[in-house]
Amino acid sequence: GEAYPGQQGMLLEALHELLQQTRHVREDATSAAQVAVGQHRPLSQREMMSVLSLLQATPSATLRAAIGEDGESLAQRLKSEVLSNATRLGVDPGQTRLDPQDEDAIDLVGMLFDVMLDERELEGRSRELIGRLVVPFVKVAMLDRRMFVQKTHPARKLLNSLAEACEGNTGESQAERMLMAKVEEIIERLVAEFNENLAIFLTLEEEFRDFLLQHRRRVEIAERRAAETQRGQEKLEMARNRAGAELDRRIGDATLPPAIAEFLRQPWQHHLTLALLREGEDGASVAEALSLGDGLLEEVAEARRHIIGKPWLQAWQPVLAKVFASVGVHGDAASAAIDALHGTLQGIAESRPELQRALPELPQVALPTAPVPEASAVELAGQVDTDDFDNADADRFRRMEIGNWLDFVDKDGKVQAGKLSWISPISSRLLFVNRRGVRFCVASPEELAVMVRLGRLRAHVDDGAFDSAMQGVIDRLDPGSATLH
Repeated sequence: GEAYPGQQGMLLEALHELLQQTRHVREDATSAAQVAVGQHRPLSQREMMSVLSLLQATPSATLRAAIGEDGESLAQRLKSEVLSNATRLGVDPGQTRLDPQDEDAIDLVGMLFDVMLDERELEGRSRELIGRLVVPFVKVAMLDRRMFVQKTHPARKLLNSLAEACEGNTGESQAERMLMAKVEEIIERLVAEFNENLAIFLTLEEEFRDFLLQHRRRVEIAERRAAETQRGQEKLEMARNRAGAELDRRIGDATLPPAIAEFLRQPWQHHLTLALLREGEDGASVAEALSLGDGLLEEVAEARRHIIGKPWLQAWQPVLAKVFASVGVHGDAASAAIDALHGTLQGIAESRPELQRALPELPQVALPTAPVPEASAVELAGQVDTDDFDNADADRFRRMEIGNWLDFVDKDGKVQAGKLSWISPISSRLLFVNRRGVRFCVASPEELAVMVRLGRLRAHVDDGAFDSAMQGVIDRLDPGSATLH
């Protein structure tokens, strides 16, 4: 074939060499290209281009099936499609075969898309759309084989950004649907307008790149929202846990008079939780609420020592009023509630149980509940021994910088990239968002280290879809191969 400068030329030769060597492994003896070659002439480039243009305009059912079916080799399907469709141009299929160079081009593109559809998170509509690119890319491969070895090739860059837009895109958000519509429009135009002039890839790639930039701005907003939600949830969790612990510490004495226990369990715990939420662990209202709790217990202890004639709860009136106000009890109702507590202490001090009063019926208040997290895409390995991790891994996660990406691998081997978006100052957990800025994993450094152990988490190589699929093709052709870079 034509010669390319230096390294790219060598790479291409090596690829063709590998394809030659491994072809028999990937095909059965009846392969379209291996029929007795004697009297068969190869299809000319012109005929190939015409057949491919036919397939591009009307993607056939077999090709669509190949994109949907696992285990079916796309390259094989493509080759038989090309030969059988040649009859529509009046070519006798019994007399023709594929030129080895063209066959290489189809093999490479077929394998490339096989790898991409296997490894990327492309489902449903995305899969179909990416599949529509197979035939145009075979044409590119025949016109300009540099696509396989040149990272900056416009066709390659276009495929990278289209795949990034489709990956994991389920159309849940408005932004995702707009992005999908744009992908669809770009692919429609490519399929309709690409004859043999590669300039269209450059035009569409620039247009799509501009659109992606706007999309990424929308994603940043979603991402900030994800961090806010997570922060809110953790503050709430922290407030509820702390208030619960403070309550337990104070009502451990099972013999507390019912009215006092009820007061601590209901209005006081509620008020304390809100104070913690509003002001954090060290807020003034938090300290005030805690000393009220202690003061109240102190008064119970004094009453039990039968101190008579003490103006019970006098010092605590203002704080008690605040606590009752926080559950919506004001004015006379609050006074009545404070009176019930007072009467209870009086009754204990004078050993007159008939003075003990129940708290009046209080409004039922619910603490704010944490927003329900979106169904998280990453199920943390709960059934595994969480002590089984490498400390060095956990340390690495503790030092990880915001904005870095990792690859999360699900049970079926699908890979989804997650970006570290926020690290909680409360729990030290790491929040990862997907490409759409939606939270999809929140985990401690230790849990992440467990996932590394299980092969569910690995470093993210920020190559585009084309680049990593190309590497996958090399690996499939030559399991002992070096990396292609």
